[in-house]
Amino acid sequence: MTQDDARTTEAGTPERETQARNPYILNFCRVLVEKRGEQHDPEELENVLDKMYTLYEYMLGYNVVNSLPEDVRSRYLALAEDLGSLSYEKISEAFGAHVPNYGQIMKDTMKQFAELYMRNGSLDPKDYPMQR
Repeated sequence: MTQDDARTTEAGTPERETQARNPYILNFCRVLVEKRGEQHDPEELENVLDKMYTLYEYMLGYNVVNSLPEDVRSRYLALAEDLGSLSYEKISEAFGAHVPNYGQIMKDTMKQFAELYMRNGSLDPKDYPMQR
């Protein structure tokens, strides 16, 4: 853990900086670990949950982008190649009106993630099929 990843508490022990995380998704990941019967010490569990959360976010983003109509997706992906040109307004234009079923995409991604995790246990990106 680097200085960027940790800060020291008053007791002198490192404490992980936490990003804003969706507590429902974290709980979902925690339940999957329990369902698999995995036992981890607290620090290791946090690392596992962090990896799971990161992969879930990636899968959700991928599925949301994939749900866009082809012309909108092509424009968005071209914009994403030049991050300097990307803005909240342009992101909103791409996703705002074109992803009316976000809740269903999130639900389907949770199901897809759960199946992947329960089958493999590992969180290797090669296990996630990238299809276009």
